[in-house]
Amino acid sequence: MPATGVDTKSLNNAWKKTNEQELFNNLKADYGFSNALARSLVHLLYEHIETNYGNLRGDSQVIYHAVSVHERPGKSLDQVRLVPVTLTLSHPDDAAILRNQGVPGLRKHKLLRLANEAYDQGGLLIQEDLALLLTTSIRTIQRDIQEMRDQGITVPTRGAMQDIGPTVSHKTKILELYLKGYEYTKIEQRTRHTGDAIKRYISGFSKVILLSQQGFTPIQIRELVNLSEKVIHEYLALFETYHEIGSDRLAQILTPVRGEDLDGKKGGTRWPR
Repeated sequence: MPATGVDTKSLNNAWKKTNEQELFNNLKADYGFSNALARSLVHLLYEHIETNYGNLRGDSQVIYHAVSVHERPGKSLDQVRLVPVTLTLSHPDDAAILRNQGVPGLRKHKLLRLANEAYDQGGLLIQEDLALLLTTSIRTIQRDIQEMRDQGITVPTRGAMQDIGPTVSHKTKILELYLKGYEYTKIEQRTRHTGDAIKRYISGFSKVILLSQQGFTPIQIRELVNLSEKVIHEYLALFETYHEIGSDRLAQILTPVRGEDLDGKKGGTRWPR
């Protein structure tokens, strides 16, 4: 439960004050659009922006410099190559985490998200980075990482990757659980990701596979879906592994809806609910 004095409603309202919400309100006030129509137009616009201008930062995101995943262990921080990564400091999903798991649970959720986002973009955060980003102590970060490790959850920091070596992205791990037949609630418990985040990963995976089947190269797919080449290659390898043993779920998420295209606007793919 949230700590005493934590007003989750107020925090949730603060998270709603985004450019997306402002556009939604303007469409309703200035043009008299209904909630449903305004919401559809906002979704359409932001999908277009994400597809064509996905390199831009979103609300509550920062550009941070992390150690390149290609740097070998043992080098001092003043000698390593750094890479810019986009990190999400706050997300609407955080409200539900705070309400259900309290402040410690939200901190672990954000810690894992920041580390995974950096790793997916070719960077590795160190514990000091996470302490700075989450405005807490290094000892707290170490304790949180150890507790998640005890639960079988890997936090891809530079120290952890030096110990266990390269690993697949958290998105691929989540998708593998889904293709193995796990339900959303079980995946949420095992990965500390929300159901909405899991659905977004499934949606991205489906688009990658459908585009690949249409003859697009990984580089072209990267430009269309705004995912790293590393993640795209992982998705393609995952499909090769599970295209038979995970055929039921693959058939569900790869079935195009009649008259729709891959961007999900006038159609797209029938994403699981």
